[in-house]
Amino acid sequence: MILVCPNCATRYIVPDSAVGPNGRQVRCAACKHSWFQEGAALAPREEALATAGVPEVAAPSPPPPPPPPAAPPPPPPVEESAPPAVEPIAAPVEPEPVTQAAPPETARPDYRFDDIYGRAEADARDDWAEPAPVAAKPRRNRLKIWTYAALAFCLAIGAAGGALWYFGTPGWAVNLGLVPEEGDPDLLFYLSKPAERRKLPTGEEYFAFGARIVNSGKQVLPVPPVLVQLRDRQNRLVFSWTTKADRTSLKPGEEASINESRIDIPKNAENLSLTFVQ
Repeated sequence: MILVCPNCATRYIVPDSAVGPNGRQVRCAACKHSWFQEGAALAPREEALATAGVPEVAAPSPPPPPPPPAAPPPPPPVEESAPPAVEPIAAPVEPEPVTQAAPPETARPDYRFDDIYGRAEADARDDWAEPAPVAAKPRRNRLKIWTYAALAFCLAIGAAGGALWYFGTPGWAVNLGLVPEEGDPDLLFYLSKPAERRKLPTGEEYFAFGARIVNSGKQVLPVPPVLVQLRDRQNRLVFSWTTKADRTSLKPGEEASINESRIDIPKNAENLSLTFVQ
């Protein structure tokens, strides 16, 4: 079977089975033009064959129509042995219209229940929330604390002892019974020679006095050393020294004497006091 392109008049030799009796859509390999090719017509039988099984010979196909006079020059020759590439053309498929999906409708909030459930969930989350980590406090050095406490206690005791020595026992301590009340001493002082003070030709201050110690008790008493103190007008201690009597013990009614003289006393010393050194 010979196919002729109606557009460019290119001829193709193809077998009858390629087109079939019903025809088919073909396309030219040269100009890409497609057309519907009718199937080949079948001729009637001329005579019956004597021998059964011999196939009938089909009549030759009619010659093709002559080419049109004003046809354009054909493209390069194509080998007639090769059948043309026949590609079925599928009907164009129209794209389906794209419908935009409607936005989902959200249910209107029910404030009667949403607020209650929302608060309940928030409270539950707060209850199950992990507590914030507590910053670790710096560890204290207990040994250093006890050392400072002991030092403060020693300073307080020392200050209290110094106050008792300087000012004497307070009256409230005697009234509370914390310190026993002192009775009248058995050893008494009295000045046998008034204190004398004068300026020497050398410019130094001369100071002298005489005192006696009497045992007014009923038993023999030892005579301890005597502390001599000189104070100024404000009763502040300005000078002191320790001396001894001429006897170390006294029987009841006996006396011991003390005679002292100094030239190195301060000029502001005015008051004299004598006490036993316990």
